[in-house]
Amino acid sequence: MRLAQCLGIGTRETVAFVGAGGKTAALYRLADELWREGHTVIATTTTHMWPPPPGAGWPLIVSRAREARLQAVARALQREGRAFVVAEEGPDRRLIGLSTGDVEPLAGLADYALVEADGARGRWLKAPAPHEPAIPPCATLVVPVIGLAAVGQPLTAGVAHRLEVLARLLELEPGALVTEDALVRLLLHSEGGLRNVPPTARVVPLCNQADTPECRAAGRRVAAAVLRARGRISRVVVGAMLASPQACECWQPSAIVVLAAGESRRFGRLKQAEQWQGGTLLTRAVTAALSSLATEVVVVLGCGAERLTPLLSTVASPHLQCVVNGGWEEGVASSIRTGLRTVVDRAAAVAFVNVDQPLLGASELDALLSRQALTGAPLIVPLCRGQPRSPALFSRELFPELSALQGEVGGRQVRDRYATRAELVQFDNGLPFEDVDTPEDLERLRRLEDGRNRL
Repeated sequence: MRLAQCLGIGTRETVAFVGAGGKTAALYRLADELWREGHTVIATTTTHMWPPPPGAGWPLIVSRAREARLQAVARALQREGRAFVVAEEGPDRRLIGLSTGDVEPLAGLADYALVEADGARGRWLKAPAPHEPAIPPCATLVVPVIGLAAVGQPLTAGVAHRLEVLARLLELEPGALVTEDALVRLLLHSEGGLRNVPPTARVVPLCNQADTPECRAAGRRVAAAVLRARGRISRVVVGAMLASPQACECWQPSAIVVLAAGESRRFGRLKQAEQWQGGTLLTRAVTAALSSLATEVVVVLGCGAERLTPLLSTVASPHLQCVVNGGWEEGVASSIRTGLRTVVDRAAAVAFVNVDQPLLGASELDALLSRQALTGAPLIVPLCRGQPRSPALFSRELFPELSALQGEVGGRQVRDRYATRAELVQFDNGLPFEDVDTPEDLERLRRLEDGRNRL
């Protein structure tokens, strides 16, 4: 996905970039995307910033006089569609930015105003000083940036700007290894990523430097943890601003709904309570869902709920909710509706997982969630040996159709209806998607799993 799409850019926005680890690269990339779409764009800073790269095509306007500056910007926008605006040039060639109050009249001239509102001296992380960040009051979107390359590195002055302040904020000793939890704390802290954010502005963090599989995986986990906090932040971008191809991922709240309300008629007894590797099929499904990158997990019980509920005490989590479908006898559609009602106000995407896929794990669920974050597709479908399988991941766009399902009709009906708009995730090994209908099926999968574990 494009950075603008991931950030949820609307019309006539003023975007402030703060933090460390790639603010300037993110500003230029967003500006380029918007400008190439035919929008007018102003770039500026409320701190110090190096000039645009030579040959980048930015008209540079340097003026301390407000009216002259506004007139020059209007002419540049008319000619070029963009302008880089500062107050003056410093003795070290760095550009000296505008006051926060000077940004609003400037922003009114263009479709978009992009502001670097923080300085980090090239470090990957930073904590703001008392006068930072200098976010204009007119900002509609604030993007706190962190550098994922810091994960696993010692917290030193080479990694962090304002080291001592950052160490106190993160509750780490200087020299201690930077953890993913530390980055989550930084983004959510009122004196970190949320400092000086205008009350009405949206906040969308950017986890930058996802240049390697390891850094991208760390960024995804940071994004999931931030979203689980259910605070002011409702989307997180994971990307690599200097990498090619420049694909970004947009992570939003997601839910796994574990469907466990049926009476297991073909199995002959309540299969949710059947033993599997030291637990039950129910707890196995819940554990897999909780281990995934999903923001929350909902278990829908029905038949035998009084027997199954105590089993969930072994997998208790603040991200787990159990609901009972009193109309379970209607069929699986009633459980889909029950689970969806529980998360509809929060989740941007939902997958419905059956308890009878004991080999389905967090890695398969994460593959679906990651593809949705990368593409923004309304439907993500696993493909095994050329055949679509469950669970599919449905975006909010399809929630009304899921809510209208009746009887023994599951999500497959909606999945098939929107097959032409689906993103397919190919799984070479179809075993995780095998389901259990009979005791013989369960025994067969036990033997398969035992064989895999012995390898």
